[in-house]
Amino acid sequence: MRRRPFDTADDLLSDVTVHTDDRLTLSGRYRAPPREGAPIVILFHGNGDDIGVRAHIAHDLVAAGYSVFQAEYRGYGGNPGTPHEAGLYLDARAAHAFVGRHARSIVLHGYSLGSGVATQLALEARVDALVLESPFISIVDVAAQRFPLFPVRSVARDGYDNLSKIAAVSAPLPIYGGANDRIVPPLHFARLHDAARQPKQLALIQGADHTGVWTSGGDVHVLLFLGEVENRCR
Repeated sequence: MRRRPFDTADDLLSDVTVHTDDRLTLSGRYRAPPREGAPIVILFHGNGDDIGVRAHIAHDLVAAGYSVFQAEYRGYGGNPGTPHEAGLYLDARAAHAFVGRHARSIVLHGYSLGSGVATQLALEARVDALVLESPFISIVDVAAQRFPLFPVRSVARDGYDNLSKIAAVSAPLPIYGGANDRIVPPLHFARLHDAARQPKQLALIQGADHTGVWTSGGDVHVLLFLGEVENRCR
């Protein structure tokens, strides 16, 4: 897992800290709501990222008039602690607690590994939408597909089992991912979509793989959806 410090300079978002229930203090980045009722989008990044790597998404959301909280996990971006599934769920709860003091409308956005973090939080907390980018059925399924001769299912410590949870999520659920994704194949997106409640959406972004979904047209789908969320919450 990637643990390097994220870039420190950001003209659009402020550095903030959150406190987890197991007494870690974690850094993140935050942009306050520009207007009454504007949704706050909590961004949960992937395994190979940190919030600096995904800053372009936060900047696009701010430019479109939304508030953003970039959650950073334990063990990532210079934060203390060691990443593990239960710990990342604690980190997500701390991010939600921070945002809940500032917003009436909260949207979760989870990319890849972050889809597992965001889905768990959507089961536990009040949110107005759960947006999943390049989500997997479970991280064990991804590993088993990539390493079919290795007994992944018997040795995996973390599961992030989205498929077993998604039907219990009551928030609106748009799913989008790259049509050419070879790390998390589109079959994962389709199975999650099939298992989810209405209202839900599924968008395959043509020409995109696992890492270029937002800049290949995924941004258009998300911004249109956020406009719907804001209108609904007024």
